[in-house]
Amino acid sequence: MEGPPEPQTPDGSSPSLLSEIERDLLDDVPISTVLRKLIILGGYAGASELRDWASHELQGYIGIPDDQMPKYRIVPAIIQLDAVVPQGTIRHQTIGVHDLPEGFRDEISDDVHFRQGVGELEAMVITHDDTKTIKMMLPAAMILAKVIDHESGRRDQKVTSIYWSVSTASVTGILDQVRTRMAQMLGELRAVTPAGAALPAPADASRAVSIVIHGKNNRVNFAQATDGGVASTGEDSEPEGRFWTAGRRIGAIAVGVATIVATVIGWLQLQAAG
Repeated sequence: MEGPPEPQTPDGSSPSLLSEIERDLLDDVPISTVLRKLIILGGYAGASELRDWASHELQGYIGIPDDQMPKYRIVPAIIQLDAVVPQGTIRHQTIGVHDLPEGFRDEISDDVHFRQGVGELEAMVITHDDTKTIKMMLPAAMILAKVIDHESGRRDQKVTSIYWSVSTASVTGILDQVRTRMAQMLGELRAVTPAGAALPAPADASRAVSIVIHGKNNRVNFAQATDGGVASTGEDSEPEGRFWTAGRRIGAIAVGVATIVATVIGWLQLQAAG
């Protein structure tokens, strides 16, 4: 016996877009494809919130204030650096926010905001699948590295890179959260779409986005960076005692830098005097 007929579009010419998107999710169609269909669905339904959310997931959240970012796109990470010292090369040395120059501490945290579109996030996972970690450069990383070298008081030391280290599992978790929220939104839309109708009412579509993206679901525990995200293997790894003992630890920086600007100016003046 055949199942019930598919809901039709207003002109009755084809299965509803809502049903098509549901099938795509069940068939594990690429996230970007489903998001594009959600944009179209949002247009037909007159739901600007749905269009905006799907567009941001596709194109990224560049320029969006931190407090308006979806919580699932903010993941914990560890701060690491690479450096060259007389004893050799230091790779993937973990430091804390409190080890940074004072003027930088209020601007940098242990959380990373992933603003990239889903296509770029998927590429990150594929590209870094072997190492299982992704490097995200800290703000003003080159200036920060020079300030750390200067404040350490060691002329034979050079920080070559400073970055967040994030496990690929955390980024995979973001993508899974996007797919899950699409399923939740479709569940909400299906629940309020009358039987036989192709589209939900605009107010109902907007409410679905509010419930899933901005509502109670923000209490979900999102993907966490794990210890496996620390890239510290092979001969490049350095025992903590060699470089990070008293008087040599890069993170042991003199206090007294009020702002990033003041720090950079002081460093430049020192260079000019030399």
